[in-house]
Amino acid sequence: MIDKLITFAKNWHTHNQDGHGFDHVFRVYKLAQSILSDYPMADQDIVLAAALLHDTYDEKLVDDVPAAKQQVAAFLTSISFQEQTRVFDIIDNLSFSSQLEGTAKPLTLNGKIVQDADRLDAIGAFGIARTIQYGVSRNRELYDPEIHPQSYKTKAAYHAANTTTINHFYEKLFKISSTLHTAKAKQLAVPRDQIMHDFVKAIESEYRDVYGN
Repeated sequence: MIDKLITFAKNWHTHNQDGHGFDHVFRVYKLAQSILSDYPMADQDIVLAAALLHDTYDEKLVDDVPAAKQQVAAFLTSISFQEQTRVFDIIDNLSFSSQLEGTAKPLTLNGKIVQDADRLDAIGAFGIARTIQYGVSRNRELYDPEIHPQSYKTKAAYHAANTTTINHFYEKLFKISSTLHTAKAKQLAVPRDQIMHDFVKAIESEYRDVYGN
């Protein structure tokens, strides 16, 4: 069943170039596997299925969320996966943006493992690369000190923001470490968080070298 899920996810994300491609999905899957080793009471099938499918119907990636979700449901039915509701409950309440309005349901242990795995891949060196990819795909300016980081109250405002790639670190990525649940994720996050701060500091410093204060 896992092989079928991997193949489905790989085919689904094959043309993605904005940092949400299958390479990201597979890293989340592998990170979830690693975290699972500390939690034998978690449901491995649900965790790994949610990890592999977590970006299949993300609203920033697909035009028709209900239709995409239905395609995923049809696939899970075709492979006789019995826990669709629990997988969808994780995916529906996983994202950073879904929690801005306070409407996201609390995650179970299974969901917390998947969320930690997904958020770990949003930070660190891969997180930097993915942020640049996403910024390019959205025609965002890399850095402009005149455009200040923002706070968002709604998911719609977050997705529609006219911001810069570097601002995204302040608006989201620097906050991620404090939201992690599991001990392993918190441990892995420490050097990842540091490399992001070093990168942003270097961008800002080099900008000042060229343009002045």
